[in-house]
Amino acid sequence: MSFHSVFVGLRDGERVTVSVPPGYSGLGGSGGFELIEKLRLEEYVASRLTEIATTLSSTTAPPRGERVDVILGPNVASLTSHESVGHPFEADRILGREAAQAGESYLKPGEYNIRLGGAEAYVSDDPTIPNSMGFYLYDDEGVKARRRRLLQAGYVSELLHNRATATKFAAKSNASARAVRYSVEPLIRMANTYIEPGDWSFEELLKDTKRGVYIKSFMEWNIDDKRLNQRYVGLEAFLIENGELKASVNRPILEISTPKYWSSIDARAKDMEFYSGMCGKGDPMQGAPVYFGSPHIRLRDVVLG
Repeated sequence: MSFHSVFVGLRDGERVTVSVPPGYSGLGGSGGFELIEKLRLEEYVASRLTEIATTLSSTTAPPRGERVDVILGPNVASLTSHESVGHPFEADRILGREAAQAGESYLKPGEYNIRLGGAEAYVSDDPTIPNSMGFYLYDDEGVKARRRRLLQAGYVSELLHNRATATKFAAKSNASARAVRYSVEPLIRMANTYIEPGDWSFEELLKDTKRGVYIKSFMEWNIDDKRLNQRYVGLEAFLIENGELKASVNRPILEISTPKYWSSIDARAKDMEFYSGMCGKGDPMQGAPVYFGSPHIRLRDVVLG
């Protein structure tokens, strides 16, 4: 399913527009017509309208220039797993094949088991999740699919390989070769990339946070071509004071290096949400269906813009 949706809100002369291009609604999966009911379109529209209403009513500036704790909702955190772990862990990108197109990687050949983050940094990619957007059981080189744990307790654990790059790294292919149609070559691609759940509830995370900001969703993001520096601007966000959500805040900005981001995570909730998307790579461009997912997570002692 693919559609372009536009949501517009107006209050006291100020307009907020949320434009969601095809493939980026977060709605999708693999299966039959039963997926339409599972997508809960009414809830999707209601949540988007709530985001706009919250943004229009936000007059409080986020705390700036001081270190605070930040809770990221799955909408934001899931994207970070895709952009700052998934892409730079593609072995062909590490070898420089994408340098003139999508970019390079902060990792270098041979950098296994280096520490990228803290003890709570766990990221996996799994094509075998049933009904997922990136579902497959064998890749386009005939290799059986399995879960790939990319980041384990902050350490680089596994890269995404096809048969060719696996030989260069003295590894085995882990079924990462995908082509979107028969007439183009299979490329190393993600499938369903996600931050692994922990054992906190969202309520426990909130109660344990004395002062901070809850960024529930984002309005824009960007990352450099080596995936080393990233920036996310909050859409629906709230102050946290003494473990409770208070006033909504206007456009908090999380601008942070990748090692700092993954080192700042100190807690992961046990809730999980997945969002569908289209991941672009190659020339000619191949847009591959993927999921990215995450529970709520908490970052300690970060500075917001």
